[in-house]
Formats: sequence, C-alpha cells, structure tokens
Amino acid sequence: MAAEYVFIDEWDVHAPIESVFHALSDARTYPLWWKPVYIGVSAGEGPVEAGAVAMQHFKGRLPYHLRTRAEVTRYEPPHLIESKVTGDLSGTGIWTLTQAGPDTVHVKFDWRVAADRPFIRLLTPILRPLFRWNHNWAIARAKEGLEPYARSHSGAISNVD
Repeated sequence: MAAEYVFIDEWDVHAPIESVFHALSDARTYPLWWKPVYIGVSAGEGPVEAGAVAMQHFKGRLPYHLRTRAEVTRYEPPHLIESKVTGDLSGTGIWTLTQAGPDTVHVKFDWRVAADRPFIRLLTPILRPLFRWNHNWAIARAKEGLEPYARSHSGAISNVD
C-alpha cells in the first residue's frame, strides 16, 4: 500500500521500568510528557488493560492534526503494550520495554500505520520523506519528555498490574 508507514524507534530511559510502562500504557498521560505533540486524550477512568480504548488528538511540526482511536489488544506489564489504531491513521503500535540495567529501560516503539486521511494518502508518494521527518520530530519530543516524567512519577506507581 502506497500510504503505509513503518517506524521503529528505540532508546534508553533512565527510570524504573514500572514508571516507564505506566506512562506508555496510559495514553491519558501523553499530554503531560509528550509535549507539544499530544493535544488531548480521552479514555475511561478505569485501569488500562486489554480492551481499553483511548481517543487521541496529536500533531507534529507540519500544519495538520491527527485523530485516532487506540484499543489495547495486548497488555503484559511491565513489558508490552500493543494497540490497534483507527482513524486518520490505521494499524498497530507496539511498545516493548526491556530492563537494560539497574535503573535503565530500553524502549522500542514499533509503529506500523497506513494513512487513512485522504490528503495524507494522496500526498504520501511525493511527501513521504517530509512525513518521516515529521514522525522523527514527534519521537524526539517523546524522548525528551518520557524520562523526566517517569522519574518524577516513580514513587506514585505502586503496581502496574
């Protein structure tokens, strides 16, 4: 499919794995640490688990916003969260966490999506490099915000199960 994207991003976070997992699995936290990318997230008040749904509103550096619905399809604390995404983008997102040291977590984000928004689908053949740059900019914001957020909330996370 011409409008399909595969992004695999990896980095290390110096924070307890439970705190990193909590921040990544609960999309309601994204606007708190993934700034200015995440504009808003609405989700139920209950615990995150398989079947949980979040409505997400986000943007990159390019002048458009995206809206998606993400449903958790696999939830294996504190190592894996997989979501099925529909909306302006459709596909899957998988966060995999691996303990890389006493206080270091290796984060892998496997994001495989197709552009369902008509203008993105139409422009993908021409602007794919620009859309990839936009994704890389957004991931850089995640890398900047996740570690400080997870470290500052490590005492507040009692149990991720």
